[in-house]
Amino acid sequence: MPGTYDIRAVRHLAAEAGISQFLDIGTGLPTMQNTHEVAQAIDPSARIVYVDNDPLVLVHARALLRNTSPEGVTAYVDGDYHEPELIISQARKVLDFTRPIAVMFMGVLGYVHDLEVMRSIIDRVMQAVPSGSYLVLWDGTATGEAVAEGSDKLAESGAVPYYLRSVEELAECFGGLHLVEPGLAPITQWRPEGEEEAPFIDAYGGVARKP
Repeated sequence: MPGTYDIRAVRHLAAEAGISQFLDIGTGLPTMQNTHEVAQAIDPSARIVYVDNDPLVLVHARALLRNTSPEGVTAYVDGDYHEPELIISQARKVLDFTRPIAVMFMGVLGYVHDLEVMRSIIDRVMQAVPSGSYLVLWDGTATGEAVAEGSDKLAESGAVPYYLRSVEELAECFGGLHLVEPGLAPITQWRPEGEEEAPFIDAYGGVARKP
């Protein structure tokens, strides 16, 4: 389900908002229809920078996430989202920071325990991009008992804990930005495609423009 939201958000930005530059922070392992594939199918000149600090992810990314058009650019940064300035300095080698950029945090900031730290990461990146840029963000939310219990069990197992936010907390991450319709919404209900509505899952996302 998150993957389809990612595709719809990138498609909207490339096709309707005219965005041709994407900074995808916390990429994770490659999947079907990754950011560069969706964007370059609409705009062959689109430039995409993927960011991750997991060596395994970077090995797979470099092997599998290759340009789909001769005009476009697909690049990778070995970086941790706790170091936004480093990410930005590396991304400047590929992206034009005088033109709008879509900054993407797709289900990754739940690993940040402190909400203020999470907001600081987002704010520091968004301060570096120009007016007309966009923030695309989704994360798991504490909107159901089952998902909350699952999060607790994950932490108890010794795995890296994932901190669920309230919808109100996620809304704070879009402060100062203009959310596009339908605003902050369950990711299965954000501009769904087709007539059949997808089932609700405990994750909210939004796309917002920097004025």
